[in-house]
Amino acid sequence: MFPNSSSSHSLPTYPILPFSVCAIPSSIPINPAALSFTNRVRGKVVVITGATSGIGKFTAFDLARKGALVYLAGRNREEGAKVVREVTEATGNRDVHFLHLDFTDFSSIVTFVQEFSRCEEKLDVLVNNAAIFHHPPKQTQDNLEIIFQTNYLGVLLLTSLLLNTVRHTPNSHLIFVSSEAHRLVSVRDVETFDPRESVHVKNFDDHVRLYGISKLALRVFAQFVAERFPGILVTEVNPGNVWTPIYRHAWLSWQDTLQRFLWSQLMRDVKEGAQPLIHALNSASLQSGIYLT
Repeated sequence: MFPNSSSSHSLPTYPILPFSVCAIPSSIPINPAALSFTNRVRGKVVVITGATSGIGKFTAFDLARKGALVYLAGRNREEGAKVVREVTEATGNRDVHFLHLDFTDFSSIVTFVQEFSRCEEKLDVLVNNAAIFHHPPKQTQDNLEIIFQTNYLGVLLLTSLLLNTVRHTPNSHLIFVSSEAHRLVSVRDVETFDPRESVHVKNFDDHVRLYGISKLALRVFAQFVAERFPGILVTEVNPGNVWTPIYRHAWLSWQDTLQRFLWSQLMRDVKEGAQPLIHALNSASLQSGIYLT
């Protein structure tokens, strides 16, 4: 199902959606006020990707305050070490660690899993949060389109490599961070997308469509896991439109200055955007396969 992990330049030999596609459940907003909350993370081993900024970083602070053993995963080692210091100093939790993880490199994902497995024998919660958007067109060193590999194929590989550990951890939880953009494309768009081909984006709408394709593919995968592994709690979380560093490459020209400012004011801030994820981590009344927003 997955590329040969011994080669960082190997290409996938599987279809984009390597599993049967069932009807995707409607995105039903769940009112957090209707959920029952408790501290479900104290003493739990939690891996959160994309943890050095935005929603991931905010959630890392919350996890540490509640006594979780937290592994922050990200590309920037210096920023990772900085966030570990910040979280430790702010919360007093010494069980906060950083492991390097670069979704644009399949071999990095394999190395991450190997390093994590040397540290821990269980994994209570995996938060698949990392994503990129509006990135300049680029192929990864695996010769795949960078947004699709980062947001979907890399997550597919990471989750699958950790799945055995998750399955053997009682009451384990997989969380996939979704996006409103998945509503703008169809499963057919995903199935016909070839990440091995160069992608030509002309405007903001093209970037949104590309991002949406990656996020819809992730939705399909999340639902597949929920159906295939009923012993694992699987939750999809939609934070809504949140102003985070994911927009670092958007609206950079001087002509777009006003538009960038307006979007920064209209979108949710990180604290508000992180609430669905924090609710998912702490709710005692979630059913597997639910979509929380």
